Amino acid sequence: MHLFKPLAAALLCTLPLSLVQAAELSYHYGDQDYSGKNLPAAVRIQLNELETKVNQQRQDIIDQYVLDAWLREKAKAEGKTPEEVAAKALEVAEPDEAALRKFYDQNWERIQKPYKEVKDELVGAVWAERQQEKMKEVLKQIATEKNYTVSLPKPEALVFEVKTEGYPSKGSSTPSVTLVEFADFQCPHCKEGAEIADKVLKQYSDKMRIVYRHMPINPSGISRKVAAASICADQQGKFWEYHDLAFKNQDKLDDKSPLQLATELKLDEAKMKACLEDPKTHEALEASEAEGRNLGVNGTPAFFINGQPFRPQLDMEKELTAAIESALNPNTATTSSSPTPAADAASTTTTAPAASSGVGTCTSSNSTATGADATKCTPQ
Repeated sequence: MHLFKPLAAALLCTLPLSLVQAAELSYHYGDQDYSGKNLPAAVRIQLNELETKVNQQRQDIIDQYVLDAWLREKAKAEGKTPEEVAAKALEVAEPDEAALRKFYDQNWERIQKPYKEVKDELVGAVWAERQQEKMKEVLKQIATEKNYTVSLPKPEALVFEVKTEGYPSKGSSTPSVTLVEFADFQCPHCKEGAEIADKVLKQYSDKMRIVYRHMPINPSGISRKVAAASICADQQGKFWEYHDLAFKNQDKLDDKSPLQLATELKLDEAKMKACLEDPKTHEALEASEAEGRNLGVNGTPAFFINGQPFRPQLDMEKELTAAIESALNPNTATTSSSPTPAADAASTTTTAPAASSGVGTCTSSNSTATGADATKCTPQ
């Protein structure tokens, strides 16, 4: 119970978050003005993410205010203090050993430390997770009792022209949904993302296709050589076989791998060597990278669904399936500008995903990572 009084007090305070007022943004560079849809795609994506974060803050601020008002109303009606009502309404059980072990096992890839070493921290993490769920339950109750809904400004729906012509693809020849993946053969998250995408593709084989785009960001230089060799394998009709084999041997890739993989696939060695020496091969690779940068890709994997950026958060398979369904049935998609039941929109703090439920990102600047398996993005 010692945790509830500080929590109740905190809930009755206004969050010191500032709202960002949306405004027309423009800038001048060289001899050109940039504004609106004329802004570079990389800038528009980051501004869109900022607007989404601001909406999150807006939601949190309103939720906190409404929760405060509801607690005070309940307290007055019951002849109690707001703190007493909050302690009862938001009460959760202290985590036991089984709960701590379960959380530890689910999040091992993110923790990577002995259980005894992090046990005290796990208590706070599990308690916070339970408190989050309890908050959602209370907001659902408020939504029912008070018809509580929130209308938020709708961020711009970003759609970009992402080149697919001439790049390897698989799936439907007449797709309704095209998933473009920018990836690096040394990125473990790219391997995981490719496996999940393939799994989803099987469900939508007649409506979906996957297009692979090269983005060799690992500074080791090995992934760049493997990427170039995969272009050459594509010329011999074996891109996806090479792609799968490269990911299968990801932990063993080195400077000799490009030709070794080709040999394993029984590709024509002379043609491979000639292709690897051809400047056009490297120009094609650089063109893919350049477009990726222009589209704001600074980490891998990076996905686009019918030109819209797709960034899985907690569970790529579920989120990708939902995004495909939304693309196939656009009239049923929910827009953020519509009034949303507060209990559904309530965000609070996102908890860590279970092991392998999400897909992290290897970044381009130093080949570090975010998400699960972060330590595995460093070059060999």
